[in-house]
Amino acid sequence: MSKKFLTLIIGVFLCTSSLYAQTNSQVADTTLNLDEIVIQASKISVSPRETTRPVLIIGRKEIEQSSGSNVAQLLHQHSGIRVNNSMGSPANNQDLFLQGASSSYALILLDGIAVNDPSGVGGAIDLRLLPLHNVERIEVLKGNQSTLYGSDALAGVINIITKESAANIFQPSAMFEYGAYNSLKAAGEVSGSVEELLDYSVGYNYQSSDGISAAATPEGSESFQDDGYDQNSFYANVTVKPVEGLAIKPFIKYSDFEGDYDADAFMDAPNSFSNNMLNPGVQAIFETGRFRVNSTYMISETERVFSSQYGESSYEGKFQNFDTFLNYRFSPYIHAMAGINWQEGLIPEDEVNDISEVSTSFTSPYATVFLDAGNGLRAEAGFRVNIHSEYGNNSTYSFSPSYQISDNFKVFASYGTGFKAPSLDQLFGQFGANPDLEPEESRSIQVGFETYLAEQTVKIETHYFDREIENLIAYAAAGYINRDLEETSGIELSINWLATSNLTVGGFYNYLEGESITLDDAGDEQSSSDLIRLPKNSFGLNAAYQFGNGLTVKIDGEFADERTDLFFNPANGYASEEVTLDSYVLANLYAEYAILDQSLTIYTTVRNLFDTDFTEVYGYNTMGIHAKAGVRFSL
Repeated sequence: MSKKFLTLIIGVFLCTSSLYAQTNSQVADTTLNLDEIVIQASKISVSPRETTRPVLIIGRKEIEQSSGSNVAQLLHQHSGIRVNNSMGSPANNQDLFLQGASSSYALILLDGIAVNDPSGVGGAIDLRLLPLHNVERIEVLKGNQSTLYGSDALAGVINIITKESAANIFQPSAMFEYGAYNSLKAAGEVSGSVEELLDYSVGYNYQSSDGISAAATPEGSESFQDDGYDQNSFYANVTVKPVEGLAIKPFIKYSDFEGDYDADAFMDAPNSFSNNMLNPGVQAIFETGRFRVNSTYMISETERVFSSQYGESSYEGKFQNFDTFLNYRFSPYIHAMAGINWQEGLIPEDEVNDISEVSTSFTSPYATVFLDAGNGLRAEAGFRVNIHSEYGNNSTYSFSPSYQISDNFKVFASYGTGFKAPSLDQLFGQFGANPDLEPEESRSIQVGFETYLAEQTVKIETHYFDREIENLIAYAAAGYINRDLEETSGIELSINWLATSNLTVGGFYNYLEGESITLDDAGDEQSSSDLIRLPKNSFGLNAAYQFGNGLTVKIDGEFADERTDLFFNPANGYASEEVTLDSYVLANLYAEYAILDQSLTIYTTVRNLFDTDFTEVYGYNTMGIHAKAGVRFSL
């Protein structure tokens, strides 16, 4: 099916939906006002209306309507976020980009606390380890967040918040899903509350798929074998409330992912890997009047094992994170937050491979002040000092004012600095290590506005961002060095319309440009290249309609412009060659039917609805049209 016809189908669907909304006599009885939501990742209790920076909130309803997807595919459908290989082999690694910055510069939070994998080159957590079933909502704070979270938050943070406990004493829920490529998903949980004393939730998730071949088959060759995966994950959360105002929350999360991978682009191989992550921890919150203290300690233990024709390679890492901060509201106009954060990354001793234990640590005091002048003018200012065990000290700051011109129109801006510390592999690894590395440093600006129209049933938000990262760590002939520069800028526009109480329509447009610049020893430009695998123009559309009988139908689509990729050609000594990836248009369809007072829901999803042939990563496959069906229930 041609791209023009696909675009026409989506356009007709959305236009028809719009026409129906305009002629329907039923008036929406709700709005897009999200003031009742408190943004946890900001560390200061504010609603989306009050925030001085762009924020994206993916709620539970949207997560449920994304059944059949994973975390990467859900994030990929939103403005400013791109996940390469989101539609590739489900066993393959998925690379997240936030406002054009790679996953090394977008920090992942689990329930508000940063997670990290010290055993990896960039330290980013593998998205495949994060099951979607137990997620309550996702908050994406865009732009530099280093003053709040330190290293790796140059482009923003993605806070994945797990489900809250049920109000009843005992409430079980479960789901089962099966579909294309022999894909299976099954999950169950039990949660509840015992008066005002105890909350609990325990859950298990299993997923598997035969998958498709990760590597694309060269023309004229026999088909490659499929690359599948198995995943098991478990979590348990308990909240104890011994006295009024105090909540103690021990928790544990575990995820194990085993799968197949190929040798390289266009190269099949019977390789396999396993990747697991264990996250035990405890959180304590004490709140009384204007005073609130939040303290969290969490460990992230990761282990990755790769088996190929070259033997077996294993990588272990341990990341400890202790964060405590105090909130105090001096008045309705001044809200202050101050805290201290300690982090340690460690790679344990490996006697078999003659690797000694190495570690680095941070101690970081930080503070933020939120001002509300009462006349629509708000401002947030923050400062952080980072004391690193290897490179010494550095600091970051941010300032973000906003002005609520009217109840329905707000302008905002922000300026901040950020940093990314060198990883353990870059400092002490076996290949090209340099213990004298300095942190990568950034400065970024954002400016934009948001407005509500048509009695707050339409929300429009747009902003411009510009980010520069200098002192980039590059791999040269002598090993890792601080040398290069990356410049990125773009425009994000999003529109959401609650057309009626039954129909919602939304869309976004992103414009992105940037380049990676290689510098010489004198700091002069040697060469530059476009951002790899990132389209200059992209947009997405979605529409959902709730019929009165419990049926909901949702369609979404995306367009991605041409992108540049690199191919390390084995026929040319693995020298890098620039290739162009064609633009493409995709559409996905979801439908659900809720019965028994919405306690039982039957759903189906069809992804790549029109079987588009496209490429996300050169030399690797993407999935054609495929469908899944499932059921979920809660007593």
